[in-house]
Amino acid sequence: MSKFIQLANQTDESVDIYIYGDIVPYAWWEGDVSAQTIKSTIENLNVKEINVHLNSYGGDVFTGIAIYNLLKNHPAKVNVYVDSCACSIASVIAMAGDKIYMPKNTFMMIHNCWTYAEGNSKELRKQADDLDKIMTASIESYLSKIKITKEELIKLLDEETWLTAEECVQLGFADEVIELNNKNVAQQSLAISKLLQKLKKMELAMPIKQPEEQEKEEKKQFKTIFLEKMIGGK
Repeated sequence: MSKFIQLANQTDESVDIYIYGDIVPYAWWEGDVSAQTIKSTIENLNVKEINVHLNSYGGDVFTGIAIYNLLKNHPAKVNVYVDSCACSIASVIAMAGDKIYMPKNTFMMIHNCWTYAEGNSKELRKQADDLDKIMTASIESYLSKIKITKEELIKLLDEETWLTAEECVQLGFADEVIELNNKNVAQQSLAISKLLQKLKKMELAMPIKQPEEQEKEEKKQFKTIFLEKMIGGK
């Protein structure tokens, strides 16, 4: 596992991965994230959920597309949390999330890819055409998630648009805004959903006929467990 990728809270069920820094072809400095570091980190993870925490200004387009596909094709459910900002190609990486959560004070920034160029007029025109073609990779990644049309997306890209968490949810770049006064709302939502499924299985496994007092006691236990989990968020 690369020392530049942080793993935390790893269990048999889930693991947290922190992508805090620049998206680069080769990771030389602490904080740099490459496709290879992501690959070596997640390829042997045998978990049901991967929680990806993002805080990045972006970086290399091709590396970002590779990371997007690595996360998208992993058998685990991918939950993306934008911890501060997901800018440029980092916003494309965010689109790999089955669910994307953004605290109310976070942002995404989307724009067209760019590069440095030199040469004669023909070479510069070709460079522009190449950039347009390369940009289709990011556009397709956005379109797999967002609710707006391709034309509306291109307009936002042309204008180099900053999006608030609320705007991201409205346009489909994210699924849920996390209110600042309830920092664990997303985790609680997931925990409650799992608990309900577990209780349902337990209920289905109960004998069809059982003494009345025993049935009342078990239902009381179910209710107590559910309320404790919902309030505690564990």
